[in-house]
Amino acid sequence: MVQKQSAEHIESAWNWFVSKYQEQDYKSLNQFAIATGMQKSSLSRYFHLEREIPSGTVGKLCLELKVSPEELLTAVGALGWPAKPKRNRG
Repeated sequence: MVQKQSAEHIESAWNWFVSKYQEQDYKSLNQFAIATGMQKSSLSRYFHLEREIPSGTVGKLCLELKVSPEELLTAVGALGWPAKPKRNRG
């Protein structure tokens, strides 16, 4: 679960995302979602910091937005997320 973020951080992450997809000539979230085959609702949750971006999605987003993984993860504050606890399968 994503930690509660400040309104300023949420706005910053969302604005970063919008500016990046607009730099790639997408006119709307809907257009970006269709082109990438991703759900609008998932993208919104990722960049409104309501849900962690799955590791398998990071690369796809980076390629489409033309950013490094470090830039993407920094924008959403993911580099500060705590590691998930490991399950004891003992």
